[in-house]
Amino acid sequence: MRCVQAALRAALVALAGALAALVAHVAIDVAGDYLLPHDTYDGIPHESRAVFVVAIAALSMAVALPLLFDLLGRRCTTTASLLRRLRASLGSPAVFAALATAFAIVTLVSMEWMDCSAAHAGIDGIEDLFGGSLALGLGLTVAAGALCGWLVHRIVALIATIEPQITTLLIRLVRAACSPLVPVLAALHAPASRTIVRSLLLASRGSKRGPPLPASG
Repeated sequence: MRCVQAALRAALVALAGALAALVAHVAIDVAGDYLLPHDTYDGIPHESRAVFVVAIAALSMAVALPLLFDLLGRRCTTTASLLRRLRASLGSPAVFAALATAFAIVTLVSMEWMDCSAAHAGIDGIEDLFGGSLALGLGLTVAAGALCGWLVHRIVALIATIEPQITTLLIRLVRAACSPLVPVLAALHAPASRTIVRSLLLASRGSKRGPPLPASG
């Protein structure tokens, strides 16, 4: 179970960092048009953004599905749930945000390197990977990393707090969705003897409604 917690915690850090890198990439591109004489993000297709949107969606599913299955599998409100243990393992919001920020910086550099490589554009220095200004690019990335890290940490803590209500709601929704299938499943799993008896009864009733047998000579 600790391995699952560690994997989910790493996925949450990666999720916050990837989201921060995507936000910072767009913010640098917009801010550079107004604050920099030469924005190195201009003239380069940013295909890495679409890649990271897919990556963020995949990370979100990778975190959400185990927690959802745990909620539906337990069907109780004990404090030993995977979600609450995960919240306890996240640590303080500041530490989590710092880890997300470090991941965001590395991810942002990787995104722009991917874009430059795909466009066959030269990279003259590290500042080119930050939009042409290391101070502007790094500052926006740190701000986005701190914000996204704090938000992800707080969202996980909030969901863990209202977990009993979420569990109750999910169980009710699952039961409501499955209730129309109950009669069908019951009919499919009915004992064969009951089916045979029912068939014999219907046959006997049907014979009573037939024409009378002819009398013997």
